[in-house]
Amino acid sequence: MIKMSKILFVISTLLFFICSSFQVNADVSGTRLMTISSVRITVVDSGIEYEWEYDNPSHYEYEEGNYVQKGENAKQEVEEMVKLMEIDEHQTIENMISLLKKRYHQLEKVDIRYMDGKSHLYIWTWKA
Repeated sequence: MIKMSKILFVISTLLFFICSSFQVNADVSGTRLMTISSVRITVVDSGIEYEWEYDNPSHYEYEEGNYVQKGENAKQEVEEMVKLMEIDEHQTIENMISLLKKRYHQLEKVDIRYMDGKSHLYIWTWKA
């Protein structure tokens, strides 16, 4: 009986360490935001400035020209943009511009500032 409990303990410990060593790439942008400390995405398209902001844990802001949404009203807009952009430290500005051009056809300027959970700041800028 004691031997069986030791075996179960060893197996469960091994499973825990194996499972915790894999990084889950979640499709849900809300889950993705939990690993981000801060993100600012600014896009200028056809003379209109768009801005998406997120600060962990719950500050959301979306701006389209003079129109501003904050809090829960902006959360969906911010989550959709973070999901579209696939932002992480390995992302390239070329790839992000390609993704943005699918939605914004007269892209003029892009500025992205991303701070990960370790407070490393990444900045990408682009101008047509």
